Amino acid sequence: MESILKDIQINDEDINWVESLLGEDIDFNFERRELIKNLESINIQAYPGTGKTTMLVAKLAILAKKWPNTNKGICVLSHTNCAREEIENRLGETQIGKALLKYPHFVGTVHSFFDQFVALPWLRSQGYKIHMIESELILKLRWFSLPNNTKFHLKKSNYDYSVCCYSVCLGNIPYNKGGDTKEKIINVIEESQKQGFFTFDEMLLFAWDAIEKCDSIPIALRNRFPLVLIDEAQDINSKQWDLIKKVFPEDNDEIVIQKYGDSNQAIYNNFVEAQEDNQIFGETVVEIGDSKRFDDRIAKLANTVATKYNNMRGTKNEFSSRNIPHTIFLFKKENATKVIDEFGQLALDCFSDEELKQNEKNGCHVIGMVHRKKEEEATREDHFPKGIYDYWKPYDASIDRKKQTFSSLIDYFRAGISEFKKTYELNCFIMRIAEGMRRLLNKAKNETFISASKNPFSSIMKKLPFEIQHELREYLYDLILEFFQCESDKYLSKDNWKKINDKLTHILDLFVLENNYNSFEFLSWNLGDSSTYTRGKAEVEKINHYKHTDANTGRSVFLKFGSIHSVKGKTHLATLVLETYFKSHNMKKILASLSGGKCTSNKINNSRLKCQYVAMTRAKALLCLAMLEDYVSPENIKDLQKLGWRIKRVT
Repeated sequence: MESILKDIQINDEDINWVESLLGEDIDFNFERRELIKNLESINIQAYPGTGKTTMLVAKLAILAKKWPNTNKGICVLSHTNCAREEIENRLGETQIGKALLKYPHFVGTVHSFFDQFVALPWLRSQGYKIHMIESELILKLRWFSLPNNTKFHLKKSNYDYSVCCYSVCLGNIPYNKGGDTKEKIINVIEESQKQGFFTFDEMLLFAWDAIEKCDSIPIALRNRFPLVLIDEAQDINSKQWDLIKKVFPEDNDEIVIQKYGDSNQAIYNNFVEAQEDNQIFGETVVEIGDSKRFDDRIAKLANTVATKYNNMRGTKNEFSSRNIPHTIFLFKKENATKVIDEFGQLALDCFSDEELKQNEKNGCHVIGMVHRKKEEEATREDHFPKGIYDYWKPYDASIDRKKQTFSSLIDYFRAGISEFKKTYELNCFIMRIAEGMRRLLNKAKNETFISASKNPFSSIMKKLPFEIQHELREYLYDLILEFFQCESDKYLSKDNWKKINDKLTHILDLFVLENNYNSFEFLSWNLGDSSTYTRGKAEVEKINHYKHTDANTGRSVFLKFGSIHSVKGKTHLATLVLETYFKSHNMKKILASLSGGKCTSNKINNSRLKCQYVAMTRAKALLCLAMLEDYVSPENIKDLQKLGWRIKRVT
């Protein structure tokens, strides 16, 4: 082990100090204190609500305070930027927090790590320019560059724009036939890369290529980062794991690797669900068993759908003594829409207005595994209810998020640049500009010409005829390329903003829209307030909220709708999990497990179980499920009641 870690010790006094620094009544028990003190390689299975990320941030804060070296650092990797965001939220204004987020340390995603330290330097050394790293936009541009007859042939063979990238290894593409078509696709990919445009997955392939060809790269990274902490380990895919293990092998005594995660919550597509848990966390796993989110009654119900590590315990909270009825609503198809009001009424019966107000941040949530409806999709009777939208028609999956809005377009550019500097992912910049452009077009049209969506660029493109969509892409590329070609502080200067305005006016022309007063005002230059877009201050709209009102008392409660994926890591006051359809009705396929037994084990059912586990571990006080009455037998009902469920039929 490197001496830099041998010389560091964490004691109870350090932990007392970090508890006061973090605030919010943080109180680490003996088990968590021992893990914070641990500076050896270890694998930690952390159940929902155990405060894993808070514990990780506490360890980082202590280490940053004691860190003795100015050119060796701590490396924190995760599938998302949750660890970085937690540091920014809890320690962002402190010197400790600022120290953790700059050299010599690294806190970020696996993608951004291998981009920054491996792929980008390697590509530049090979003579490549780097203009854009983005997947969907680049793939569509490459597809557009193919000859029309080639695209026609590919479409007939059920291929689309996703074929225009390297996969598995450099030089390999998803198109598995030889001949002229394959050569044309590869030529388009190579020409795109020569111009500096790469997909996210290609960057990982170039990183692998670099490590394979240059032994000094992993040696240098191991020397630079003697301590590697991997957060949300279950969400890192097999390609990323291969890279991590290549650079930071677990049998290397010179580095310490600690993995934090929960095998039961691996719910992202194409991630580690196909791997054995001991390949992720190793043979020896330390469990943090007691959830601080909910009590033993909810823990017992959630443990039924755990694929492994079903020893989760709960902790009593202010609602435990009430014996709140965790309820399964059984309904017939014609009564699906009534389920929502049943849940809303139960929430009003269980909680006072004061309690609902105190827990407004956590709220009452209605969630499901399937939530996005395809435009061409026709609902089949045997699939109903297929998604959340079948229970509440106004639900809009495209706006299942908090919206951050600005009063001028230049602030969307500033927000995009700020996010790009944090993540090194250009998609953040592109989507911010596209969201600003969407609002610009709406103002010029003086109506909701383009609706809000998770992919504003795609929504804008759909409003243009296919034959001129490439012009919009070119204008966008020009805007972004200019950012890389000039000094960042000059890009949004008053003089340069006039030039950007000219390009934006051309975009309006593509839509045959005039630059009216509303859009002119929105396009104006201002100095801006950095705190607006760096600290996340925003106008938060109550989107996808349903208001249930008790007809007798007039009391009401807001129910927030969303996907199971959207609430991962969140705490709710109350949760209703809806039955949805993916190849079969989800809860129907795992009913045996929900009833206390075991369902058929296969890849799809394991995915269902993991989604259900995430869904059933959000609520601190009230947990409900909605199931089709037709497939729940009297024997199932008896087993469910023995576990602690109350059964209520919706009529």
